[in-house]
Amino acid sequence: MWRYILRRLAMLIPVLIGISIFVFLLMHITPGDPALLMLGEHAPRAQLEALREEMGLNDPLPVQYLNWLKKAVRLDFGRSLRSKKLVTREIVDRLPATGQLALAAVAFSVLVGVPVGILSATKPNSWFDNVAMVGALTGVGMPVFWQGIMLILIFSVNLAWFPSSGRMGGWEYLVLPAITLGTASTASIARMTRSSMLDVLQHDYIRTARAKGLSGPKVVLIHALRNALIPVVTMIGLQFGGLMSGAVLTETIFAWPGIGRMVVEAINNKDFPLVQGTIMAFALIYALVNLVVDITYAFLDPRLRLLYE
Repeated sequence: MWRYILRRLAMLIPVLIGISIFVFLLMHITPGDPALLMLGEHAPRAQLEALREEMGLNDPLPVQYLNWLKKAVRLDFGRSLRSKKLVTREIVDRLPATGQLALAAVAFSVLVGVPVGILSATKPNSWFDNVAMVGALTGVGMPVFWQGIMLILIFSVNLAWFPSSGRMGGWEYLVLPAITLGTASTASIARMTRSSMLDVLQHDYIRTARAKGLSGPKVVLIHALRNALIPVVTMIGLQFGGLMSGAVLTETIFAWPGIGRMVVEAINNKDFPLVQGTIMAFALIYALVNLVVDITYAFLDPRLRLLYE
């Protein structure tokens, strides 16, 4: 197991290097001069040239990348062009809000999607199965911005059950953003659980368990669910990584002070260091989530543990 974990950690290095090259080149292809953004359009030319030299913007592109990478390894992405704060500090300040929202959305997705998928698989082609799958297709195809606006209109404006925006610390501020962000994931997890459970329920050991006289719930929850969860865990891990990096619309609609909203503002302001640092943070989080998913496989499937013993 330890060899497997170390191997997976080693595989993260080339992935992160590749992402860093892409992000660095993308930011340099984008029109805009960081020195001009920092000093303003009316800054003297000599002052602009001095700042470009200080920032290393006159160096060849490979040299600029290597210098940037050396600092990035130490989690030093420079300072924001607008706020003048350290990029790492900006990310750390916003990360808890996005993490809280993503965890709440995943919890909602799992608590709703997995039971719905199990019930649909145990009663295929029933009215519940048909309604659940239609609901899942609707959830996958529903635009996030439209759903968020509708939830605000119904539950904030008309019913006044939940606040429409902000993050003041209370759980009520988290409900609508979490549902908005987690609806598509709920639908995907429900469909994956149903498909996986239907496949597992056809295996011989399930028929043997039923032949021994075990009750339906025991067969499903004890014998079938553990094996059916392996692809579902993959889906949950991918969804969590996607929610962390894809909460831009949700955070913008609900004025949620997270990383996604910060990225939108940084792109609009052409704040290159902040955009680069945030994307690298997203990439690292996504890679670590996938590592956790791979390790979880070994606990769900004993055959994987035997491969590395």
